[in-house]
Amino acid sequence: MRPRPTSPAPAPCGCQRKHASLAGPFRSRGRLQLGARAMPTDREPSRLDLWSGRLRLAALRVPDSGVVAARVWLRGGSRVGPSPGLALLCGRMLVEGTARRTWREIAEQAEARGVSLNGFASAEVHGLSIDALADDAGLALEWLAELVLEPGFDRGRFKLLRDQTLGELRSLADRPEVVAGWTFRDQLYHPHPLASPSQGTSESLAALTPEDCLRFHGDALARGGVVAVAGEIDEDAVLADLARLFGGSAKGAIRTVEPPAPRGRSEKRIELVTGSRAQAHVYAGHFTVDRRHPDLPELRALGILLGSDGLAGRIPHRVREQEGLAYATHVDVLAGAGTDPGALSVYLGTHPDHVERGLELVREALHEVIERPPEAAVLEACKTGMYGREPFLTETAGLWAGLLVDALLFDLPSYRRSWRLERIERLSPDGVFQAAGRHLKLERLLVTVGVPGQDGCARNAAR
Repeated sequence: MRPRPTSPAPAPCGCQRKHASLAGPFRSRGRLQLGARAMPTDREPSRLDLWSGRLRLAALRVPDSGVVAARVWLRGGSRVGPSPGLALLCGRMLVEGTARRTWREIAEQAEARGVSLNGFASAEVHGLSIDALADDAGLALEWLAELVLEPGFDRGRFKLLRDQTLGELRSLADRPEVVAGWTFRDQLYHPHPLASPSQGTSESLAALTPEDCLRFHGDALARGGVVAVAGEIDEDAVLADLARLFGGSAKGAIRTVEPPAPRGRSEKRIELVTGSRAQAHVYAGHFTVDRRHPDLPELRALGILLGSDGLAGRIPHRVREQEGLAYATHVDVLAGAGTDPGALSVYLGTHPDHVERGLELVREALHEVIERPPEAAVLEACKTGMYGREPFLTETAGLWAGLLVDALLFDLPSYRRSWRLERIERLSPDGVFQAAGRHLKLERLLVTVGVPGQDGCARNAAR
């Protein structure tokens, strides 16, 4: 699996149990017409704000789902972490014990009830998810509040998870494409915290303590965040329970943390030895736009045209299918877009002799979309694919909860299907062309090339 160097993914938790329950169909109240396409009427979730507006709550009933999905996202991700790896460890520790229960008691009780617990961190947030049967909705909310508001940060469990994270870091450092991706992240983001791997470094992990997690989590609670619950629930009852469990004022003074701007390294091209025996791993790109930018739909379409959906895109078709220069390609125009800007990120896995020709073809493909609009039929096929994904965004109660927390965090109506479909419907060849001209700049392209060598990964494992 190729890494997305600018988009740190939410990490797997230390305690995770999954079940296979899926949400039933979302029952809309009638239909609206948009052009020639019909779409379901939106239904607004029930809403409530606590902590002087710093904690935003939402609840949505998903009929016939049989489950409840609860999500808490706190504004404490790796982008504001004072030390690399702290956000990830803090998120994972949320399921490792509280002031009331040990990690073993939590694990055994979750297993007995068929409850899935997941503590995680991303670039923007750290937090917790709980999935349970609908009959256990009240229990799930009680646990949610306990795990978030009363974390134990046990010293023994902290040491275990820190050692596991260090092992994960060393394992990743054995993969040449990951090593090159880390260098590309640093080339883009330096001196921003996202320049470092989400797992941190061996030095930063060794210096962390449970007290660091406690302070970091306390700061995140003071800043607030979002809570969303979806499933076979009574919305009013859920909000009343959340108000009781999370009510009152958040403890601690609010500390606004704004990381340094991601200026990037001065070098336009960086080459490094990765430890690969024969293959080169190439990354090219530059920053584009953040999560709330109005050109986001056009850039999503542009990404598909360039190859984010596979071999039909221009870059993989030319580099891999026509000229056979790469065994793997990946394209993303909005990699890691959030509060900070996302990035154009092109990956090529190729032979060292083909690096320059591969980069030449990448530049040619980018130049074409900058210089002329896509054909109407090509864009229409792209839009059809985007429409086709819509049903899969709301298959489960967990996906509904994810849409809600994302909408609350970024203050966007992204849970509304009509809003998402309108953004697809508006796409035009000229609109995509204009967005490409505004946000794709060949002169800003940064390149990282990981070349074969026997000692590169060993050096990177010691970072």
